[in-house]
Amino acid sequence: MAAPRPYSFGQDLLARLARFLYLLWGGMLLGTLAFFDRVRLPDFLWNWPELARAVTGPWGRGAFLGLALTMLLGALMEAWELVDLLLIRFTHHDPEH
Repeated sequence: MAAPRPYSFGQDLLARLARFLYLLWGGMLLGTLAFFDRVRLPDFLWNWPELARAVTGPWGRGAFLGLALTMLLGALMEAWELVDLLLIRFTHHDPEH
């Protein structure tokens, strides 16, 4: 038998929901900014023009799109785990709960 979790169902659900929303929102925002070339750097990064041009160039956009895709895939996996957690919780017919 598996060891009980040290935290409650509600805390686990809220933490997973917050992580899902963060990954979804961040991935969509970063992907949209990179796709439409709206990535803007703070002024202090322009002290190193080579770095700033590399980040705002095509390779930087590709890296940002890759990071956004990774975040969106993470959000999809988190949604999968949320649904799994809820289904297990509500379909488990244990007389103790």
